[in-house]
Amino acid sequence: MSSRFKLFIFMFSLFCVPVFAGAQTRSIISNLANPAIGMSALFLAQAAPDLTLPGSTGPSFQEAEISVISTVDPLWTLAGNFTFNASQGVAEEAYAITDSIPSLQFKVGEFRAFFGKHGTLHTHAFPFIQAPIIMSNTIGEEGFKNAGMEAAWMTPLPWYCELTAGAYAPVANDASGAADHPLDFNSSTTGTFPYLFHLKNLIDMDDDTTMELGASDLTGMGDDGLHHAVYGADFTLRNVPLRRSNQAGWILQSEYIKKVSYADGTYNQETDGWYASWQNRWAQEWWTGLRAEEAFNSTPDVTVNPTDTYLAGHVQRLSVNIAWLPSEFSEMKLEYGIAKNDSNQVDNRVMLQFNYIIGFHPPHNY
Repeated sequence: MSSRFKLFIFMFSLFCVPVFAGAQTRSIISNLANPAIGMSALFLAQAAPDLTLPGSTGPSFQEAEISVISTVDPLWTLAGNFTFNASQGVAEEAYAITDSIPSLQFKVGEFRAFFGKHGTLHTHAFPFIQAPIIMSNTIGEEGFKNAGMEAAWMTPLPWYCELTAGAYAPVANDASGAADHPLDFNSSTTGTFPYLFHLKNLIDMDDDTTMELGASDLTGMGDDGLHHAVYGADFTLRNVPLRRSNQAGWILQSEYIKKVSYADGTYNQETDGWYASWQNRWAQEWWTGLRAEEAFNSTPDVTVNPTDTYLAGHVQRLSVNIAWLPSEFSEMKLEYGIAKNDSNQVDNRVMLQFNYIIGFHPPHNY
């Protein structure tokens, strides 16, 4: 090797390597400053021969959800979930959360209140395509979502016992229907606001099985001068084998929810209902599910032949599905549901849903 060539290599290393190192450092800093981003999307094909609503049969785009999350400093983690459908986009959740205080977690922003089990789930995380009927008649199909603050305290009891308290901004019920927000918490009285208490107990039954018991209370004052409240109780038994956690397991879950109003000693039970479901994982990529439910003085979000009247009153529904999950980023779910009210009106549905996720997505409640 000539002396001139050796001199060239030395000068190249002296001047260029620091440039490359600086570029790499700037790239790392830039990536650390960006939030983790992910997106999920839901597509649905449905056959509902008993329905007369336009678009009740055929393919449809349900929604897309963009999620962002970032730990911005030693105290706070910020997260946001923005959903879009064919007609609009909304900031579904945007909140800050911290657990810097031992045994205490604090959340502030716009988010789902910690009520029950199903009410904390995003649409793409529903175990069945349709939400339970009682959800849309009490706290909403996707739970109670509003601006507020929550504090969760891990009690010192010998088992996992968490107590959550929350307060939220006053909000009116939907004028167009009950599916999104059926509660009247819109009192004009100064100092009144909806508040929530939730108790969660998680107990290990054995190495593979856990039992969860929960109770919820969401109360507020309406613009009609009445106190409005929703009470709930939930039970979950979950089996995840330690040696085959990604190949087998089952979940037994049940929930009861009741909506009431009262004033001056007068108590009115507006609606109540329950559901019980069984999900079984019988292979790494396959789940099956069965759910029975019942709701009283309730109305689901559909109309039926021959008179286009709502399925009002006492409603029962049975749903069965099978889900194929080739990876953690995609899922196809085939579901059949049949609902019947006390007027013998029937709603039969066959649904095929495709769900995919790209990028990072925050974990959901256990």
